[in-house]
Amino acid sequence: MPEKKHIQIFSEVQTSRFKYIANFLFGDILQYAVDIVYHENDLKDGVFTICYSHRAVVEKSIHIQPAALLKERIIEKQEMTFFKWKELPVFFGTGGRDIPFDLFSAAFYLVTRYEEYLPHGKDKHGRFKPEDSIAFRESFLNLPLIDMWMQEVTNVLRKKGGAPPIRKFRYLNTIDVDNAYAFMEKGLLRSTGAILRSVIQLNFSDLTDRLKTLIGQRSDPFNTFDFVLKQAEKYGFKSVFFFLLANYGVNDKNVPHTSRKFRSLIKSVNDYCKVGIHPSYASTDEPELLQMEANRLKEIIHMPVTHSRQHFLKIDIPRSYRELLEVEVYNDYSMGYASELGFRASTCTPFLFFDLEQNRQTRLRVYPYSLMEATLKYYMGKNPEDAMQYFKPIIDRVKNVNGLLCTLWHNDSLSDYGEWEGWRKVYEDMLEYIYQD
Repeated sequence: MPEKKHIQIFSEVQTSRFKYIANFLFGDILQYAVDIVYHENDLKDGVFTICYSHRAVVEKSIHIQPAALLKERIIEKQEMTFFKWKELPVFFGTGGRDIPFDLFSAAFYLVTRYEEYLPHGKDKHGRFKPEDSIAFRESFLNLPLIDMWMQEVTNVLRKKGGAPPIRKFRYLNTIDVDNAYAFMEKGLLRSTGAILRSVIQLNFSDLTDRLKTLIGQRSDPFNTFDFVLKQAEKYGFKSVFFFLLANYGVNDKNVPHTSRKFRSLIKSVNDYCKVGIHPSYASTDEPELLQMEANRLKEIIHMPVTHSRQHFLKIDIPRSYRELLEVEVYNDYSMGYASELGFRASTCTPFLFFDLEQNRQTRLRVYPYSLMEATLKYYMGKNPEDAMQYFKPIIDRVKNVNGLLCTLWHNDSLSDYGEWEGWRKVYEDMLEYIYQD
C-alpha cells in the first residue's frame, strides 16, 4: 500500500473534539495522513496547511476561522443560522477567508449526533425522530452533506496547489435476519397455532404453503440466503448478516437459537461473509440480554462477535453504544432512520463514535446506512414499482462523493412471497444500477 500524502492542520484549538473531527474530515474522508500542529514553529515546509485559527499563519493555506463549539466541554443547545456555500447548506458562519463557516464545528455537530444528547421526544419505539433533526428541518437529510462539503474543500485545495488523494466508491450489502424461516423450525406449539389460525381465517394458501414446506415439498420462502450469496459472487460485493438470537417475545420472534438447522445456517453464512448480532428489542431495556445474545452467536460461529445492528434500529445515544463497547462489539450498523431514507449523521463515511458526555473518541466504528426497503414499504407506503425512483438519487449522491453505500435489506423481503411480492426485483434492479458502467 502506497504511503499516504500528508496534510498539516495548524490549530488554536487543542481539544479532543478538534482532534477527532480533524482526523475524520481529512483522514477518513479525504484519506490524508493528518498532522495536527499547535505551534507555528512546528509547521513543516513543503506540506500543505489548513489554518484553523483567527489568522492565516501560512501564506498558501486554507483558512478556516473557529467558532466556539470545539473549545467547549459542555453540551448545550447551539444557536445556528443557515446560509449557502457552493449551493450547499452550511452553519456556524465565521467569515473565514477561504471557507466562510467553521467546517470542523459543523461537521462535529452532525457526525457526533450532538442534537441527540439534547432534550427531545421519542417515537413509540423509543427512537429519536427524524423530524426533530436539523437535517430534516433544513431539508438536507437526503444529502451526505459532510462528504459534499469535503468535495468542495478538495476543489479549494486544488486551486491552492494541494493534491488530495482520491478515494473509491464502495458498496456494502447488509441483511437483517429477524425471522430466518417463514414456516420451518418454529416448534410444535407455534406451528400448531399458526395452522389453526390459518384454518379459522380460511387462509388456505398460507396453510398449503406451510404444510408443503414442513413435509419438504417446497423450500421455505424466507430461505433466501443462497440467492444473496450468489448476487455477492456475481457483483463482488461484501455482505454482513445480522442474526436475531433473542428469547421469544412480542417484538422478537425469530427461530429458537437452539434449532440445529438455524445454527447450521448461521455457520454456513459465516463461511462466506461476516455475521453479526442483531440485539433484541428487549435488550434495550434489559442490557444484560445483549451479552447473552452475543455469547449465543459466539458459541455458534466460534469467533468473537464484533458486528451489530439493533433490532428495530433502537439506538439511544450514547447508552446503546456504551453497552456495545462493554461486550466488546466494535462495529455498529444502526445509524439511520426507520421512517426516512437518507443520512442520519449527514455522512456516508464510517466514523468512530465520539462520546460527547465523556468528551472522548471510542473504539466503536459506526457504519451509516442510507437505504432500507422497509422504509419505503411500511413508512412511505410505496409499491415495488416505485422504489427505484427513491433509491437512485441516494445511490447517485454517494457515488458522486466516492463514499460507502450501505443498504439494509431483510432475508424475508427478498422472498418474493406474500407481502414482499415484487421486492426481489427491486433488489436486483438496485444492484444492477449500483454496478452499471
